Formats: sequence, C-alpha cells, structure tokens
Amino acid sequence: MDVKLPQLGDTVQECLVTSWLKQIGDSVTEGDGLLEVTTDKVTIEVPAEHSGILKEQFVKVGDRVLTDQLIARIESLI
Repeated sequence: MDVKLPQLGDTVQECLVTSWLKQIGDSVTEGDGLLEVTTDKVTIEVPAEHSGILKEQFVKVGDRVLTDQLIARIESLI
C-alpha cells in the first residue's frame, strides 16, 4: 500500500520531515506513528493508514514534502 502525506490543515501545502518513527522492516499497525513532520507552526505525527511491514521510505529527514506526495510503502501481511 502506498502511503501519501495527508492534508494537514486548510492552508498547509508543504512540510519538513523531521524524523522517522518507524524504520524499513518494522511492523506497523494502523494508527502507529510513521514519521514526524513540521509545518510553519507545529510538529505533527503522521500515522500509518494500514497495518503491515514498512518496505520503503521515499523521503528522508530534512526533505520538504507536499500534500499527497508519496512518502512510503507498507506491505500488507494479509
């Protein structure tokens, strides 16, 4: 399953990746924090929308990402 950066607010279009909370190969459960991003006002934990194994990270700490940009891939266990 592809993971895209969700809409974080009415006016937020871009944010900065500040940390990955899960690493490639980690098991994730729907709702687990995947990464933290910072907008011009707050730091937000982006949750996993699906359970599975984190297979790929398409952005790294320090990258600027846009709403709806592909950020990771989770492989379903089912």
